[in-house]
Amino acid sequence: FPYSLVLGVLLGELFSEDVAPIIFGIFTAFVVLLAPVCNIIFMIVSRKDNSYSLLRAALLIKLVHIPAYVCIFLMGIVAALMFFMTFPLILMFILFDCIILLLSSSISVFALVKNIKNNKCLSIVALICQFIFCADVISLFILRLVSKKHNQTVST
Repeated sequence: FPYSLVLGVLLGELFSEDVAPIIFGIFTAFVVLLAPVCNIIFMIVSRKDNSYSLLRAALLIKLVHIPAYVCIFLMGIVAALMFFMTFPLILMFILFDCIILLLSSSISVFALVKNIKNNKCLSIVALICQFIFCADVISLFILRLVSKKHNQTVST
């Protein structure tokens, strides 16, 4: 989903100026609607998986999104430096980042709910951190390390 902004801009550049905003809007709306459906399918398919593998999947999803976060942040800085139409662009980038955070956090919340049995306090703190930029990745990484140690001690 986060890379859809770049793909939408590229698709908009391929078409005329009259059609480009319509194509960008349709493409972005399609991706915004498709991403939650993919998340729900992932949760249904992986409901039987253990919490450690779900934490790994959630962390990988967050790590894959880091370049997109950086690109959107840089585009927001460029928009702030421009004098024409900066405020609407900045609001669009903030909204886009929040949507990305919510969509990627749904998988993380699913993994954390399954992990509450193993590490109750740490899972609740990580659950709260899922809706804060940067804290979500750090909390998932720490929880995964702790779960890995717990998983090794249980299996031996």
